[in-house]
Amino acid sequence: MSSSRYTLTACGADGVIAVHEPLAALAATEVQVAVEYSMVSPGTERHYLQQVRETGEHLPLGYCAAGVVSAVGPEVEGVQPGDRVVAMGWKIATHSNWIQVPQRLVCKVPPPLTQDQAILATLGATAVHAVDRAQLQAGEQILVVGMGLVGKMLSLVAACHGARIWVADLNPAAIDPGLPVQVLDLLAEPGAMAGQFTRIFLCIDADISALFPRLLALLNPQGNGAGRSRLVNVGRVSLTLELSPQMGNIDIINVSRCGNGYRDDAYHHGRKSVQCPAGEATVERNIARCLDYLVAGKDWLEHLQRVEMDLGQALAHYNGAAFFAPGINLIKHREA
Repeated sequence: MSSSRYTLTACGADGVIAVHEPLAALAATEVQVAVEYSMVSPGTERHYLQQVRETGEHLPLGYCAAGVVSAVGPEVEGVQPGDRVVAMGWKIATHSNWIQVPQRLVCKVPPPLTQDQAILATLGATAVHAVDRAQLQAGEQILVVGMGLVGKMLSLVAACHGARIWVADLNPAAIDPGLPVQVLDLLAEPGAMAGQFTRIFLCIDADISALFPRLLALLNPQGNGAGRSRLVNVGRVSLTLELSPQMGNIDIINVSRCGNGYRDDAYHHGRKSVQCPAGEATVERNIARCLDYLVAGKDWLEHLQRVEMDLGQALAHYNGAAFFAPGINLIKHREA
């Protein structure tokens, strides 16, 4: 194997370039992966690109990858060279041809899934965590606002929980044809849909001050029979909010990332444990659960639009005015 790698890196006003560097020594608790695909998370990466343009810093991009294990540290358990895996981690599972990942951020891919399908479990772990935080029950009618990649994964996971799915997006191209969902026009008056949803998931990056009253009108004031209706933020939203009795009894939940233990380096390497609140799970457990949901939801995967691009094409998208189109954007780093 090569002793060096490249990483797509945001370099201030210079835009995104491929930075080449030597591979570091593999730590005892790390897994080395020959990357086949990395996946763009447009909302998150656009957010950080804007920050980097202002600060001038250099930031490695990407946090979702799939590939084959090439080496493991002596303390690693559960994977070995030759295993197909998915890996995640901000500034870890980057858009690179080689990555070295702490053992708890790597998960083996079950045989029914191809690598370009399995990689969805990395960002999909956020959807699993959101469904846990929402305490979703079978039979509930839910609305997913924003059909970017997180919204798509949340819809799939919720369907596996037995929910009835409605979706909304201001960009019709973001809603994949053929998915077993109903489409709601958020700009129309609630009408007959008033009070019909027990969970609304926000998978968007926007100011929702004007939208908020309409969302409240769509929530069922009686809840789901076991708990209150919930507005669940899974994105980056802002709003001017006045809390009052007239709002009624609803719960507002904010979902952070993909599970307990994420962004804790000692936990990633297996040097500490974390306590999960009831009904929630750790990051590596949520990745594994999402892989299972992907196997169960293979019919969904057939309808999800995806684009594969090489390194040059990816750089053109990062540095172009249009950025990335809706759907699944995969960067291919080597032939499978």
